[in-house]
Amino acid sequence: MPNSRPSFRILCCLASAISCQVANTANAAAPPRELFEGVDRITLPGVVGSLVVFGPEAFVVAAGPSGNSQLPLIAAGPLEKGRVVACGHNGYLSPGTLKHKSTGKLISNLMLWAANKTQDQAQRMKIGVVDDRGMADALRSAGLQVEALSGPSWSRSLNGLQLLLLSPRKLKGDEVDPVLKYVRQGGGLMMGDAGWVWEGYNAKPGEVLSQDFAGNRIGRHAGLMWSSRNIESPADKEVNVSASVAPALTAHSALDELSRLSGPSQSDAVTQAVVTLESTLSLLPREDALFRPELEQLLSQRLPEPALPRPRQAIKTSEIFARLQVANETRKVLDEPVDQLSAHPMADVFPSQPPKAARGVKRQITVNTEQPRWHSTGLYARSGDKITVTVPAKAAGQGLIVRIGAHKDRLWHKDQWQRAPEITREFRVDGATTIAGSGFGGLIYIDIPRDCKLGTIEVEIDGGIPAPRYVHGETSQADWRESRHFPAPWAELASSKFIITLPSEAIRELDRPNELMDYWDRVLDACADLATIPRERPYPERFVIDAQISAGYMHAGYPIMAPLNLAEEVTDLATLQKKGNWGVYHEIGHNHQEPEWTWDGLGEVTVNLFSMYLLDTLNPRAAHHGMVQPESLARLRGEFQQSGKLDGPWPQLVPYIELQRAFGWQPFKTVFAQYRELDAKDRPKTLQAKKDLWLILFSQAVRHNLGPFYDDWKIGMSDEAKAKVNALPAWMPPR
Repeated sequence: MPNSRPSFRILCCLASAISCQVANTANAAAPPRELFEGVDRITLPGVVGSLVVFGPEAFVVAAGPSGNSQLPLIAAGPLEKGRVVACGHNGYLSPGTLKHKSTGKLISNLMLWAANKTQDQAQRMKIGVVDDRGMADALRSAGLQVEALSGPSWSRSLNGLQLLLLSPRKLKGDEVDPVLKYVRQGGGLMMGDAGWVWEGYNAKPGEVLSQDFAGNRIGRHAGLMWSSRNIESPADKEVNVSASVAPALTAHSALDELSRLSGPSQSDAVTQAVVTLESTLSLLPREDALFRPELEQLLSQRLPEPALPRPRQAIKTSEIFARLQVANETRKVLDEPVDQLSAHPMADVFPSQPPKAARGVKRQITVNTEQPRWHSTGLYARSGDKITVTVPAKAAGQGLIVRIGAHKDRLWHKDQWQRAPEITREFRVDGATTIAGSGFGGLIYIDIPRDCKLGTIEVEIDGGIPAPRYVHGETSQADWRESRHFPAPWAELASSKFIITLPSEAIRELDRPNELMDYWDRVLDACADLATIPRERPYPERFVIDAQISAGYMHAGYPIMAPLNLAEEVTDLATLQKKGNWGVYHEIGHNHQEPEWTWDGLGEVTVNLFSMYLLDTLNPRAAHHGMVQPESLARLRGEFQQSGKLDGPWPQLVPYIELQRAFGWQPFKTVFAQYRELDAKDRPKTLQAKKDLWLILFSQAVRHNLGPFYDDWKIGMSDEAKAKVNALPAWMPPR
C-alpha cells in the first residue's frame, strides 16, 4: 500500500537558489517564478474566498474566476522583517491538500518562502501550528520540527519559530498583536480562511470584515486582506496556476493600467483593473498609506468634479474614474470615526436629507429585548450628525447594536450604481453611552441579538430627526395626521407582523394606514397558515424600498428589498384588495420556505405556492400569473412530453399545481406541519431522501399512491419509497 502521508520531498522541494531569487524579486511585486516550478493546477478545497492585494511589494500567487474577471485566492508579501502568505480557504493548510501533488507542492514552496528558508534549511525550520493537531501531525510525520500551539497562552510561545500556520477566524482579539509583532521581527506567517465564512458564521453583532476579522487586522499591514466575495468554482474544482495570475490583479498594477488610459476602453486588462480596484476599495482601511494616496492623486487629475450616483443617472462600469471615486469615498465614509463625522454630498441624493430647519430631538423609547433583530425608533440620523444613545448599564456589552440606515444591500458587484454601493453603519453598544452617526445618514434602529435576556429596557436617543411612523394598534388617526408630516425623508408603517420602510413622500397623503396594515397582517397570517407556523411571530418581517438592490427586481431576506416604484404598489390598498401583488407575495413566501421540502433548485418553485395561496385566500377574483393559467400549463406539459425534461421554475411548478387543483390546500398544510414536527435526526439530508419523504408524506395526506404520478413527471423517487405507498389507490390527473 503506498504511503499517503505528505512526503518530505514534496514539503521541501525548492532548490537553494530559490530563496536567493525570491529575495531579489520581492520588490518587483511579482511572484517568484520558482514558486511555480512543478506546479500546474491546484485544487479549490471548497468555496474559496477572495483576497485584495494592495501592498506595494505584495503579489498574487493564484487567482480564480469571478464573472469575466479574476480575483486573487492566494497572495503574499513582506511585512517589515517578516513575510505573510494569505490563502482564501483554511483547506490550503490542511493535510488533505498537502496530499494533492501540485497543490501540496505550491503550499510547500510558500512555506519555505514565508520562513525565508532553503531546502537545505527545511529540516531545521521550526513550525508552529495553531489549533490544528491534524496538520501538526502531518508536518511532523514528514520529518519537520513542529510545535502544536493551543490554549489561552499560545501566542506567548512564538519565540524560536520560523513559520506560523493558523486560521485567523480562530484568533481572539488579544492574540492579534503578538502575531503581528512576531512577523514584524522576522517571522513567517501563513493564514488560511474565507472572508465570507467569517462574516456568515463567526462575526459578532456589529463586527465588519474590514476592521474586525483577525486576518485583516494582521494582513492589511502587508497590503493583504480577505474580501466577502468568493471564487467561482470550475467543474473540476481546479485552477491552472501558471495561467491564473492575470495582469492588474494587485491594486498597484491595476492603477498603473488605468493611468495609461487616454480614452474609453473595454479591454480585458482594463476590465480586470476596475474589478481589482473596486474590490480593494470595498475593504481598504481609511488610514491606509500603502495605496490610497496614489489612487487619490490619479483621481484628482482625471475628475474635475465629484461623481454622484443617482437613481436616474447611474454610474456605469464604463465610467472608470467616476466609479473609483465613488468607491473610494464610500469606503472612507463607512470608516469615518464618529468624532470626525461629516455630511457627504452623496447623501443629498440618496438616502436624502431632512430639511435644514429640522432639529434633532431627545426621546425615550421602550425596547422589548425578547424580540430579536431591528427595533425602529421613529428617528432619523442626519448625514454627519452625531447621535447619542444611552442604555441601562446592564445592557452594555450584551450584543446590542445601534444601526444607522435600513438600506443594507451592498452593490459593489453591480455593473451600475444608482446610489453609493454601501450606505449603512453599525455601532456596538459596549457602554452605557454610544455615539453613532454616518456620513450617509439613515433611520436609527436598535438591533437586538437572539436570546437576549435583558427584558424590557428604556433607551434614550439624542439628536435624531423625527420620522413618520405608524404603529398598528398604537398610533391614533389624529397622531398619524400629524406625524406623517415629520421632516425625515424616510417613513415606516409597522405592525407586529410586517414593517414597510419607504420614502416619506409616499405616505404624506396616506389617510388610512390602519386599513392598509390590516391587509398586510392578513397577508402574513395567510403565509403562516400555509407554512403551519404560529400567526404571532417572534419578530416582524421587514420590507424596505431602495434606489437599487443587490440582486433581482426584488429579493427576500431580512429585510425584503424592493425598488422605488414598489412604494406606490404596497400602499395602494384598493389595487391590493382587487388584484393582490404576485411579486411581493412571492418574496414574502421565500421567507417561509423550508429546505426539506424545497430541494435541488426548487427555491423559485415552491415559493410560488405562497403567491397562489394568497391570491386564492385574499384575492379570489384576481387573475393569477399568466404562467399558471390553464393554457400555459397545457403548453408546459406538452413541452415536457416532447423533451422528457422538467427544467426551470415554471415547468417544475406544474406538478404542484396539479396536486393543488385535485386535492386543495389542506394536504400541503398537513405535510408542511409534519416536516416541522420532525426531530433534527429524522430530517432528510440527501436529495434522494428529500424526494422520497415528500412522496410518502403527500401520498399519505391525500390517501392516494402518488408513485405513478411522480414517475410520469420523471421526478426520481426511489423504489423503496414507492413501495411504502403502494397499498394506497393510485392517482393520476386527467391527461
